[in-house]
Amino acid sequence: MTSELPSGSKKQVALILAIPVLVIAVSSVMFLLAQKRVLDFGTVNRGSLIQPPVQLSELTPTRVGGSEYLFDTAESRWVFMVVGGRECQGACERMLYLTRQTHVALGKKTDRVERVYLATEGPLSPQLRDFIEQEHSDITVVNVDGSRFLKAFSALPTSPLDKHSFYVVDPLGWVMMVYRAEDTTTETLTTLGKDVLKDMRRLLK
Repeated sequence: MTSELPSGSKKQVALILAIPVLVIAVSSVMFLLAQKRVLDFGTVNRGSLIQPPVQLSELTPTRVGGSEYLFDTAESRWVFMVVGGRECQGACERMLYLTRQTHVALGKKTDRVERVYLATEGPLSPQLRDFIEQEHSDITVVNVDGSRFLKAFSALPTSPLDKHSFYVVDPLGWVMMVYRAEDTTTETLTTLGKDVLKDMRRLLK
């Protein structure tokens, strides 16, 4: 024989179950309004949020030596990720420079962020390998399959391989934001760097 809950208890249970749904709904609405500039919280991201975010570990990223690049470990950090191929020239090279300068500008929080060059075309050319060793010795080179990368990022409004862009990845491996420079003039990159710095200082609080 089963006993029914009193009507008052049923209402309490229903209310408790409804709270998470309500929180998610309100958060989603506020997020959309903030994105459309209807609301201004003073903390709206200056980069473009990737919706839905992409889990980088699903692409099986590997280091140059062949070991898997792991997220969600005690050593995991935020990542500035520049995507390129066997070569990285022009705008791609400027993104490497921008992430380096922004990384240094983080000051005491530098050790909470690392830089990654995500190669989608196999091993780097000897020229690029030498350039990275000389100019960007702190960067980690990681390889992924190019076709899988393009498929995972197919929802982006611009090309995932856009050389004017770089990504921000959280310590769990979620690719959260993309920053894009309209051009690679010093003025544009300086402004973008300041915007990235504001976002990262908020994220690293």
